[in-house]
Amino acid sequence: MSIKRFLTYNQQMQLLHQKNVLISNPIFAREILSTVSYYNLINGYKDIFKTHRDEEDGIEKFYPSVTLENLHQVYLIDSSFSNLLFKYIIYIETTLKTKVAYNVANKFGKEQSQYLDHRKYVNSPPLDRQQVISNVTSEWERNKNNHPIQHYKKNHPFTPPWIMAKGLYFGTTINWYKVLPQDIKKNIAQDYFRLTNLQDSDNQKELLVVILNLLREYRNNMAHGSRTFLSNVSCELSRNLLLSSISPEILNEEEFQKGIGQKDLFAVILSIALLINDPLLFERYLIDLTAITHNNNVEDTFSPQGNVYKTLNIPENFLYRINLIRIMKFANQ
Repeated sequence: MSIKRFLTYNQQMQLLHQKNVLISNPIFAREILSTVSYYNLINGYKDIFKTHRDEEDGIEKFYPSVTLENLHQVYLIDSSFSNLLFKYIIYIETTLKTKVAYNVANKFGKEQSQYLDHRKYVNSPPLDRQQVISNVTSEWERNKNNHPIQHYKKNHPFTPPWIMAKGLYFGTTINWYKVLPQDIKKNIAQDYFRLTNLQDSDNQKELLVVILNLLREYRNNMAHGSRTFLSNVSCELSRNLLLSSISPEILNEEEFQKGIGQKDLFAVILSIALLINDPLLFERYLIDLTAITHNNNVEDTFSPQGNVYKTLNIPENFLYRINLIRIMKFANQ
């Protein structure tokens, strides 16, 4: 294992030159290296381009050579998608907290002694209900920054679930949902998928958990500055359940078998669309997606894969497909 040493910006530019990265403007290059960072730019996107290891000097080089501007362009389009999708994943996170809190309060009551009694929940292997509720309580106790939570701690005898949920991590909220009694999980899943083709309640519950886990993985990657497309995530959407919820024109089995919509960027775009039931927000989602592609010349060659769509590995008519979901959901409203 080679020991990484500190390199000044000038030394980093020299190394880029050795790696066949063409630099036309050193001032621009220094700005990129001081903001994006060498690691994020080169190690984050090198697999999109063609590289080979030079056995003579032991350096992995781009072949053919690439420009720093080209690498930066790929970084910017990835960042644009990351910022957009992060915003809508946060929306999904908020809706889940709202739905869980509402149903918990309605079923168990608004006082902590009522709704934080782990005996009212169910185990969901490998999750233990007592541990999950303990985590919910612990995150509430440790929370120091959320104003509503602090207000209730200081001024009220208890914190209701709709305030408690504000201070929870996305993963903790997902786990809270998983240990809910089946009737509550059914209510929440039906609420999410009521406007889709997926109407079986057990299938709705199963698909919701998979989608939430996928979005959580991507959210965590985005929050830590990791690459959005081609991310190394473990969660994969269920073929049967996903394809049952939409029409083949949106995604068909042949495409899914090729990896489209499994756990890639398009899977995230689809998942968010499936969980948005607000028609105005869905329209904004489409506008935001359209703006990203229209602000970049889609015919430009971004990488050896080709244009923006081929580089991102998403269907060129993905906006049309997402609009079909909008029509499916809101045509009769």
